[in-house]
This record gives sequence, structure tokens and C-alpha cells, in this order.
Amino acid sequence: MSAPAPPPRDLPVARRSGDPTLGLIRRVLLVCLLVGAVSVAAVAVLRRDDVLLRVTSPVLLVVVLLFAWLVLRRPAATVPVSRVVLTGLDVLWLVTMGSRLATAAHDGWDALFPTTFMGLALFVVIGYLVFPTRFAALHAGAVVVATLGVGWAGLALGPSGPGTRQHAVDLARYAVYLAVLAAMVWVLSRTKEHAARAFQVAERASAEAASMREMAYRDPLTGAANRRRLEDELAYQARVVGSGLDVALVYLDLDRFKAVNDVHGHTVGDRVLVAVARALEQHVRSGDLVARLGGEEFLVVAPGTGSGDARALAERLRGAVPGAVRAQAPVDVTASLGVTALRAGEEPAAAIGRVDALMYRAKRAGRDRVAVDGDADSGAPAPSDPADVQPLPRIPGQDGGSTHPRRADPLGGQPH
Repeated sequence: MSAPAPPPRDLPVARRSGDPTLGLIRRVLLVCLLVGAVSVAAVAVLRRDDVLLRVTSPVLLVVVLLFAWLVLRRPAATVPVSRVVLTGLDVLWLVTMGSRLATAAHDGWDALFPTTFMGLALFVVIGYLVFPTRFAALHAGAVVVATLGVGWAGLALGPSGPGTRQHAVDLARYAVYLAVLAAMVWVLSRTKEHAARAFQVAERASAEAASMREMAYRDPLTGAANRRRLEDELAYQARVVGSGLDVALVYLDLDRFKAVNDVHGHTVGDRVLVAVARALEQHVRSGDLVARLGGEEFLVVAPGTGSGDARALAERLRGAVPGAVRAQAPVDVTASLGVTALRAGEEPAAAIGRVDALMYRAKRAGRDRVAVDGDADSGAPAPSDPADVQPLPRIPGQDGGSTHPRRADPLGGQPH
């Protein structure tokens, strides 16, 4: 029994594999950094009289610009650097808030608007982009608690005034708003996590379905297309062949293959079939289809190939078979081939039967040769060994293994 699949890892949004919105997340970070850089520069210019801002603004601007460069040029470093920068900004903002409130309660409170309060809210949101969801929730909670604690401590240590109590109440309200914002972002993040996982599941299911469809169209022994895939291809090509596109059909049947199975066994016979399929694949174009009909019979569909090129292709295949087989099995095997052109609107069974008959003609003429549609039948007598020209009657439905080396005749004629 296989082990259960491990649970999905809780990754930060910016690192989730297969996430279709990954590019959008990076753009959001860049927009936030751009707005932050402009805000820092504007505050530094408008409040030059503030000593603390005059000292920290240039450093903060450099950090923001370096961070933006990393997001653009070093995506792999974005997440770890984001965590360090975000933690540093949390500390800087809280220290700034506490120091302002502790030194001048009234004026310090006014100085917290809008930069300090806006920055803390922004850090809560960014935490969900760079931390795993659970850790981002802890980070948001820590920011809320720290804001309230540092703010109250600053108010308590600073000079008291008529507005100090009201400032403490307002600070509590701000902490509540910050907590609500954190909760809303948490819900959105969890929803997105579920959506990302559903996307990954759907992607895997689609890949598995495509793999199963591919398996359904492949011969399990040779890896060539099977008869179902061949008939689909012929039906499609028959619809487009009338527009002036030539589609050649090359039917290949191994000579005396039954003797290979009888003398050397079906294991060697299977190796021969695999070698032939690979040889055919190597000698056709990428857009051509190599299919195994059953037993030792193969058919090549070559769109855009005229009669002259089809004859040359068949001769190349005939010449390649003996060497390819000899390299894989200790037997000498030749092939007889028939060549024709697909007709517009022709049924797959009719096309297969017609090119099959041409292959028969090649066998009657002596085997190891090519018979092309339109050439006069040589009228040569049947060879002295008619083993693969007039074998025992076929068993209908045989397909897919050398144990049953023949297939059912599509026209119901005699086997070969």
C-alpha cells in the first residue's frame, strides 16, 4: 500500500509553485516600494525641520530602492530579503512612534500622521506576501500588540497633558482597526491558498488526463501510434486533402515474420517490432505519423508528400529495416511496402484496405520491395514460400503483440 501524500506546504504567496498570480504579486511589491520611496522623499523634503526624519529618511530611501532592485533583478532573493527588511521596518516604525510620544506627547502624536500609522498598516499587509500564512498572522498580531504596548508606554513616559487620555483611547481604536485589517487580509490569504491548491490539483489532473489520452493512442509494445490514433488521423487528413494537400500512405509489412516467432521465440519477435518502429520514427519527419496496425504491420501517414517523395520515403524505410533489426536481434528481416495517396473524404478502412492491397502486390512480386499505386502489376507469380502471403485465416480483433502476429483485414479479405 502506497504511503499517503504529504500535506501541502504552507508557503508564502510569493513562492507558491504553480501560482498563476506570481507575476502580479511581484508587481504589487514594486508598486508598494515605489509609493514608499516617493512618500519617504516627500516627507523628507516637507519636514526638513524634523531631526529624526532628516537622519532616517536617506537611509530608508536607500533601503527601499535596493529592495526594489532585488525584486526586479534577483527574484530568488526577494523573499528572504523581504523578511529581513520588513522586520527592520517594524522595529524602526515602533521605535520612532515610542520616541516621539515619550519626548513630546501632544506634538509627538501629531507627528505620527500619516507616515507612522500608514506604514504599520502597510507592513501588516506585506507580511502576507512574504511570510507563510500562519507566520504572517503571528506577525500581524505582534505588530498590533507592539503598537498598542509601545504607544501606551510612550504616552506614559512622555509629558502628560489634557489630550493624553484621549490619545490612549485613539491608540486603542487604531489597534482595533489594525487588527480588523489583519483579519481581513488573513481571510483573503486563506482563500487564495485554497484557490492556488485547487489550481495545482486541476493542473495535475489535466496532465494526468493528457497522459492517459496519450497512452490510449499508443501501442504498448513499440510506442508507435495505435490503430485508433491512425484512424483519427486518416479521418482528419481526408477532410483537408481536397484543398490541394497531398497525403501519402506507406504500408509496411515484415516478410516471413511468423518464422521469426516460430524459430527465435516471441521475445525476439518483440525486439524486432520495437526496432522496426524506432527505425520508422527516425526516417520520417516530425509531422508524420507512424502507427502499428497490429502484428508486424505498420503504416506511415505523411502529409504534404507527393507520389515521387512517397516512393523515395518507402525505399528509405525498406532499406533501413534490415540494419535496424540486425542491431537489436540476431535475425535477418526484410519488409514489403505499399504506397498510395489518401483521397478526399475517404473512409479510414477504405484507405487502409487500398494500401494493404498494394503491399500484397509487393509480396507477390517477390517481397523486399515497394509497390506504388498507379504502377502496373508485374504479374509475377507468387514466391515459392508463400508463408506470409497466404497464411492461416486470421482471428478477428488480434492487435497489439507479436504473439498474434496478424491483424484483422479491414476489407475482410484473405490474410497475408
